[in-house]
Amino acid sequence: MFQVAAGIEAMRAAGEIRAGVDAPRTASAFIAGIQGGVQVLRSTGSVEDLEAVLDTLIDYLRGPGSTGAAC
Repeated sequence: MFQVAAGIEAMRAAGEIRAGVDAPRTASAFIAGIQGGVQVLRSTGSVEDLEAVLDTLIDYLRGPGSTGAAC
């Protein structure tokens, strides 16, 4: 998780994502969301939920005005 948080902090410092992002908390959300999406994928064979969580989290990083299908 520390590597994910470091990546988020680097993107924030480079101005690639919105300034107010809490890197450690957002990294935790990414990891938990991916784990949940993979569990659903394994039980259903569908990637729909995993795609939804990734699209939503990426939109969150980008900030207001970002719209879906980021992956």
